[in-house]
Amino acid sequence: MYRLSRLLIMFVLTYPCVQVWGEGVSDLRGALAKQGKYHISIAVKAVEQQTNVPITVVTGSEPGPTLLILAGIHGSEYAPILASQKFGRALSPSALTGSVIIVHVANLPAYLGRTVYTSPADGLNLNRLFPGDGQGSLSQRVAHLITSQLYPLADAVLDVHSGDGNEDLRPYWTGYYAQVGDADLVRRSEALAFAFGFQHVVPFQWKLTNVADAIWAGSAAIALGIPAIDVEAGGMGVIEDEAVAMLVEGFHRSLSNLGMISNQFDPPTNQRIIYARQSVKSPQDGSWVSLKAAGELVVAGELLGYVTDWHGKTVFEARAPSDGLLMLRLSAPPVLKGETLVVVAKTRSKR
Repeated sequence: MYRLSRLLIMFVLTYPCVQVWGEGVSDLRGALAKQGKYHISIAVKAVEQQTNVPITVVTGSEPGPTLLILAGIHGSEYAPILASQKFGRALSPSALTGSVIIVHVANLPAYLGRTVYTSPADGLNLNRLFPGDGQGSLSQRVAHLITSQLYPLADAVLDVHSGDGNEDLRPYWTGYYAQVGDADLVRRSEALAFAFGFQHVVPFQWKLTNVADAIWAGSAAIALGIPAIDVEAGGMGVIEDEAVAMLVEGFHRSLSNLGMISNQFDPPTNQRIIYARQSVKSPQDGSWVSLKAAGELVVAGELLGYVTDWHGKTVFEARAPSDGLLMLRLSAPPVLKGETLVVVAKTRSKR
């Protein structure tokens, strides 16, 4: 597939607002065709608004697969952004077969605006806008750029997230679409998910009846027939060194899995499947008081927290919908009607 991707470069990479910093190249096509490391900025313009998408391209001396790493789809998910930067700085072209495209901050307005979920530019959640719209709002155009300009070059996609700035996430996990695409696409995505090295893996059970249903970054890649996984590590708007280190190792494990580096990693042990995820949502706007931390085991009916009105009166109790692992909880008080307060799931051995 990577040979086809190389041919597509001639037709796809005609985006007019590209700046490349690197010796001997002037555009993305050159960055993917010549061994080296290149720092790229792609301008995205909408009506009276503009942003940039910072990218690092690392191209090895021999042809091979192209891995696309997406970070910063949500601006307050800091661990993936810092991990992508650390990985990009350290990755040597001489040790690489093929190319790695690293999108460091896909949603720069949200990053600079310190917002969760949505962009201050248009109030939209970038991870609900794929495949995007080249004539739409700023966030819609960023999604369109990723789908139309970057995905056609990729042989595999890592869509890297964390708990958002107001979310406590434990354990860290990878996920793949177990019900979308042909058996080969599912198999390759599953292999990526387990090879990344995290202990927990989620086989997503969602089905996509058409491409328009693929509104998430990862699902949009799957809809185009590209193996892709979601990665979740970190959260609460703080820098966790553990999360950054685990992500960087996962990137290297992904390269090894794709045959892009010579390094060999021991297979992860005691990996577990996360299934039967259930969420509890807030019935109204209010203030959330959490009584548990993500990663704790809970029992059905256990009180996990409660929502108050603006005067502090309890108006809703969030109780565990089943026995299981509390894998996500809202960590900050502000909550809107319909927002997820907690997610509880069951786990089982991979075997």
